Amino acid sequence: MAPHLKLVSFDICPYVERSRIVLLEKRLPHEIEFIELARKPASFLEVSPMGRVPVLLVDGRPIFESMVINELLDELHPDPPLFPGGPLDRAEGRGWIVFANDVVMPAGSAAMQAIAGGAEGDALAKPLRTLRDALGKIERKLGAGPFFLGPQFSLVDASYAPFFRRWRLAERWPAPDAQVLAAFPRVSAWVDAMLARPSVAAAEPAELDAKSRRFYEERAARARAG
Repeated sequence: MAPHLKLVSFDICPYVERSRIVLLEKRLPHEIEFIELARKPASFLEVSPMGRVPVLLVDGRPIFESMVINELLDELHPDPPLFPGGPLDRAEGRGWIVFANDVVMPAGSAAMQAIAGGAEGDALAKPLRTLRDALGKIERKLGAGPFFLGPQFSLVDASYAPFFRRWRLAERWPAPDAQVLAAFPRVSAWVDAMLARPSVAAAEPAELDAKSRRFYEERAARARAG
């Protein structure tokens, strides 16, 4: 019997969305429990040592961190495979997921906060510059596509898709300098392919644009308040 899967989530968390994409890509039945990060229940803190989402409960056994969760799901349910078979290819894929975690997501988050908060001058230009630098590295890495590792959708794509979904929305917020994707044709084509994927489309949180903008507006206000 397949294990019962419950994903513990904050409703617009991009890291949770990564695991939602993998669950949907593999057509795995699962339950979602939403929590409020500002008021984390004690039951959540017991299963999440770092107090972060996502947490996947596998027959009640907690697994945390989206990268670990997604590789576990791929190992438990290898059809369709979402990672290459060769150790070098897998290591390369993992490295680019870490690049998303450590470079692209923080740069994008800082840029979205600057845009939503109405930042001007260097306060806006600096995070956009950091994001452009990261996108340039991805542009040089991408091949014929349509996905990151080639013709097959993978865990690397599942890891980047939630960020680019949000960035596409942020490019429509009132900041002309934020139109950065058009300068990277390979990245733009890759983003189009990811966002058109049925699993990615189905994982989109409700009211994402309004909720994301409000989230970053509030974060910017708190930063200004000190």
